[in-house]
Amino acid sequence: MSGTHTATDTGTAAGTSPAGPAALHPDSYETILLERADGIAWVTLNRPERLNATTERMHHELIDAFARVADDGITKVLVFTGAGDRAFCIGSDLGFLGEVLAGDKGDTEMFEVYLARMNRVAFALERLPMPTIAMVQAKARAGGFELAMACDLVLISEEARIGDVHTPYGHMPGAGASHRAVRKMGLQPAMEMLLTGRWLSAAEAVSTGLALRAVPKDRLREETTALAATLAAMPGDCLRHLKAAVMGGLGVSVEEAVAVETREYLALMRGSTGPVDGFREGQRERAARRGEAD
Repeated sequence: MSGTHTATDTGTAAGTSPAGPAALHPDSYETILLERADGIAWVTLNRPERLNATTERMHHELIDAFARVADDGITKVLVFTGAGDRAFCIGSDLGFLGEVLAGDKGDTEMFEVYLARMNRVAFALERLPMPTIAMVQAKARAGGFELAMACDLVLISEEARIGDVHTPYGHMPGAGASHRAVRKMGLQPAMEMLLTGRWLSAAEAVSTGLALRAVPKDRLREETTALAATLAAMPGDCLRHLKAAVMGGLGVSVEEAVAVETREYLALMRGSTGPVDGFREGQRERAARRGEAD
């Protein structure tokens, strides 16, 4: 399997290539797809025969793809999804787990390296400057659940299930679910889901705040594309600074959060003509409406 890109793909941004397999490029991707067009980047986990389970190669390719998209100058929103109709992502590849968990207690040093790399992926996704949408077309568990939680918005198929699902197998989250789930769901609902390791239906995911909305599977890509297109049509600088204000205000006092918001607003005005252009366009529209009323 190889990655694909469209004619609008601009290639590597200077200085963004992470450590990992040599000469990574979208054409050389083996485990993911990267497609960019109309201001939207689609990053697809592309191991459907293995339920899109993550591997070291996939981690490096995802970090590379996110770095390319972050500074390419054309992407205004990113959609993150999985190939096939069986799974969005079920977490770590069983072959790797079998290796790292051999013996009585497993290879903790190998697992520490793996967790650090998995968290680099999740943080790279979460810290993208543009809005991100997880399109969960099928079941998402463990690391797959954690990657979905690193996205700003989640659209989920009505037929899909989602959950951390670590504890029934004697494990716990290792890529941020214990904090991101609490942030999205609230303490008690998140604790119940994490401690019991149970699956949530798409309807439950929406009602608990894990997903924005549930959509019939045959309309999921259409609705995801429509939402992405709506965001891509917005002034990109505005959305980037707004996302930075929201994310920068998490976990701090109201006063600190508002200071972040003010800083981002001023940075937007200093770095973009968007606020002035938008105000003038609004004035023209108001003048036109008054003329029609007269």
